[in-house]
Amino acid sequence: MSISVQRPTIWNSATGLDSIARGILGDNTAGVSIAKTYSAIVLLNDTPELVETATNILDGYNTLVVTSDPAIMTEGTGDVTITCNDPLIANDSDAGYVVLLDGALFASGTDSITAGGLELTLPDPVDGTYTIYIYRVASPYQSGFARVTVNEV
Repeated sequence: MSISVQRPTIWNSATGLDSIARGILGDNTAGVSIAKTYSAIVLLNDTPELVETATNILDGYNTLVVTSDPAIMTEGTGDVTITCNDPLIANDSDAGYVVLLDGALFASGTDSITAGGLELTLPDPVDGTYTIYIYRVASPYQSGFARVTVNEV
C-alpha cells in the first residue's frame, strides 16, 4: 500500500525534491510527483512517522537561507562557494546537499556543519545553470537553495 503526501506546488524541480526525499526517507519513498497544483512525495508505507517526515520535507521547502558566491560567472574563472549559515542548522552535525546542472542530478551527499554553518565548493563549474539545495537531515527537515549561472567563455 502506498500513500501520497501532498502540498500546494512549491518545488521548482522534481529531481531536487526526489533527491532530498530519498536522502531523508531512503527506500521508503517510491518517488515524487509535481503537478500544476500540488507537489507530492509517494511513500511505500503509510506509517505516521513517514507521513510526518514527508509532510515536514514539503512544509520546510525554502526555509533555509542558502547563498552562492558568485551567483553569475564565466566558465573557467574559478570556483563557486555555496554557504548556509542559517540559525536553523547551527546545532546540527550534518546537512545534505543536492546539486543539479540544467535540471539533471549532478551530485548529492552529506557534509559536516562546522561553526554553525555549511560551506560547499563547486570547483571549476562548466557552462549551465546549477541549482544547489541544502537540507537538514534531522527533523523538521527544512531546505533552501541557491542558483548559479555559468556562462560560456
